Amino acid sequence: MIDNGRFAMRFRSMAASVLLGCALCVAPAALGAGASSLAIQPCPEVNDPPDYKISNGAKAWMKTNLRSDYLRGPGTITYNKTTTSSVNASITGTTSAEAGVIFAKASVSLAVSVGASYSKADSWSYAATVPAGKTLRLQQYKEGRSFTVQKYRIVPPCKVKYLWKKNAVAPVKSPSYLWQLVG
Repeated sequence: MIDNGRFAMRFRSMAASVLLGCALCVAPAALGAGASSLAIQPCPEVNDPPDYKISNGAKAWMKTNLRSDYLRGPGTITYNKTTTSSVNASITGTTSAEAGVIFAKASVSLAVSVGASYSKADSWSYAATVPAGKTLRLQQYKEGRSFTVQKYRIVPPCKVKYLWKKNAVAPVKSPSYLWQLVG
């Protein structure tokens, strides 16, 4: 005859051992899965294309293609022509598509519209006095902005990696000019 009390106790002991063993097997797997789902995932910007940071914006005067002949002073030098004034931005080692993105970012950052080039057809007239003993000519300058551009991208785990840093000068998209005597 089987003792029901002993059998029940033995059954409960075996069941507890089996359940404890299963818990010990399942818990690390569950914790491992939970731990990996709780791990820091890379930020979504990691998959974004490179971007550009604009800094150190300042007014700059850029030489245009308009200039007079030289005059030995004393005397008055006059520039009087109907022609097109033009100037191009200066940034080395970039494609035209990349430069376009940079100038768009710079326009926002500098709060003034700049571009890869600027030209204006007009009648230009300016005069200045050349002092005695000097040989000078008139040079037209176009208002622009100089700035620093840094290309960067976001890399895991959400860190900024700078790819390059360059200086640029771009003309402002408004008709602001300056004439000066130069040697």
